[in-house]
Amino acid sequence: MKILCITDPLTHPPIDTTVEMYNRLAEDPRFELFHLEAGRVGDGLGIPVTLVPRALAFEEFLGLAQWPVHRAEFADFEIAFSRTDRPYPPGFLDALVRHEHETKFVARPSSMRDHGTRVFCRSVAGHFMPPGILTRSIEEAAAFIRDHGKVVAKQNRSYGGKWVYKLWREGTRWFIDGGGKTQQEHGSIEGILEPLFASNPDPFEFVRYLERVTIGDKRVLMVDGDIYGCMLRVATDGGWINNLSSGGVARPATVTPREEEIIMATCQQYHERGLYALGYDFLMDDSGEWILSEINSGNTGGYGGIEETSGRQVFRRFLDWLAVFPTR
Repeated sequence: MKILCITDPLTHPPIDTTVEMYNRLAEDPRFELFHLEAGRVGDGLGIPVTLVPRALAFEEFLGLAQWPVHRAEFADFEIAFSRTDRPYPPGFLDALVRHEHETKFVARPSSMRDHGTRVFCRSVAGHFMPPGILTRSIEEAAAFIRDHGKVVAKQNRSYGGKWVYKLWREGTRWFIDGGGKTQQEHGSIEGILEPLFASNPDPFEFVRYLERVTIGDKRVLMVDGDIYGCMLRVATDGGWINNLSSGGVARPATVTPREEEIIMATCQQYHERGLYALGYDFLMDDSGEWILSEINSGNTGGYGGIEETSGRQVFRRFLDWLAVFPTR
């Protein structure tokens, strides 16, 4: 079975799920793995693909752009799987949408474009999440922040702990923290919100900050109605960004009955739109209960971390699903 994986390898760190995903696919005799550079999806006639005949050292993975290519069509592949990180190359999703009828996408590009957002997530699952709003109004955002005192602001399409900010007030000064990497202060909340909104044209999500976030961020993987397991991601620096790609570590965890209830109540909204591989993130509320933070679709990570912390063959289970995916 020919499978086409699409990404820019240079955007992935060594611990990234995508690197191991490539190697697991290359080693599995059921698949013939091909790579397509994300920036070349819209190339002229056909697409320039590279055969990946074996598992790769990380340096080889980074150098895939220099490997030999040949022209192919999306219809030559039973499965197409975008592992491309945001921000996408210009026109990336629109180019993939034009090929939806030619092959089976693990995550339907038109749904990634139209529904792989925080706007859609909150429309589906907002009643399971902390208080929050999605807005481009400085006045509305400022009022929400003043009401809650300390909030987290997230770009509509952020992922992996990127483009996520903490905003709060100390005395007469307002502060914004970009995940511990950049901290700025200003005399007014409006002075912080104006450049924040200018950085991206989409709505921003503003959510009440959860003080127990340092306990960790629980990632639950669900694929096509089946829960694969979970792990707790914990920042090693005591910060509030727990993602593995931001330096967090993976620890064992279990899925609670309440978390399973939330997942089963919301996953069908994604599955019916062709978004089958989901990552549910839970944070501990101030009451000590785990509460839904967000639902990730498309390039979802965590397979390796859950496999390592649980001892379950999570990658194998996902590849078994991929092997029958084109027939469903």
